[in-house]
Amino acid sequence: MKRCYNLQTCSNTSTLEQDAALCAQAGFSLIEINFQKARDYLEKHTLEDLHQLLQRHGLRCVTINAIFSINFCTEEQWKAVCGQFAFACELGRATGADTVIVLSDERADLPEGVTAEEIFADTLAALNRLADMGKAAGMKIAFEPVGTMAIGDAETAWKLVQKVNRPEVGLVVDDFNLYLWDVGADFDDIRRIAPEKIFIAHINDAEDIPFAMLDQAHRCMPGDGRIDVQHYMDCLRCCGYDGPVSIEVLNPEIWSKGPEKVIPEAYEKISRFVF
Repeated sequence: MKRCYNLQTCSNTSTLEQDAALCAQAGFSLIEINFQKARDYLEKHTLEDLHQLLQRHGLRCVTINAIFSINFCTEEQWKAVCGQFAFACELGRATGADTVIVLSDERADLPEGVTAEEIFADTLAALNRLADMGKAAGMKIAFEPVGTMAIGDAETAWKLVQKVNRPEVGLVVDDFNLYLWDVGADFDDIRRIAPEKIFIAHINDAEDIPFAMLDQAHRCMPGDGRIDVQHYMDCLRCCGYDGPVSIEVLNPEIWSKGPEKVIPEAYEKISRFVF
């Protein structure tokens, strides 16, 4: 496994240029680039500049993240999804990334009365449409289950990817997002996933607050919270996964320390579990 840093961390307190320099200095060789930081960078730079920036720091981008809300799209909404996908492909060509992360809708935003079977079928159709575009563009689709979203658990997400049954489509597993689905998350479902279908794994922890209060802003560094991160990593190793493990801490309070402190800390904390 290799350590990776997700640039969504410190979203509002650093730039892509700062992140690249600090990641290389800390010891990261892999990164994930999010759409907003890429757009901010490209306001004053070109895609070739981005390519050269990563080359200069010895970094490789492994994913572009993320496309949200792929369920029950109107024609206009699907057009927006396709626009994001096209931009991800441009970023991929510049950075070497061959994977874009996609997520389902929040459960609260789904049509009233929709059934689990309808959600599964609609997500299946959306992933097939994205896979058609991905096949043409050389871009893989990594579907990420999130506990608060339409597809929230690893078991259902794995069934979905098996049903799609296309080389372009695989999974993201994220201990925090799976924990949001099940307070007792033991992560054992990961053991049953074919390792080649996990395109990337994320690593985080959850603040030790009442479960009902947890949201994405309550992530913390791995080993600093209430999730059994070691068991999560054991399950990844048990299934045979040996790809990138990316730290993604979406906590503005942590970001406020500044990237100069957060990125070295992220490398030190991830190194407890990824070595």
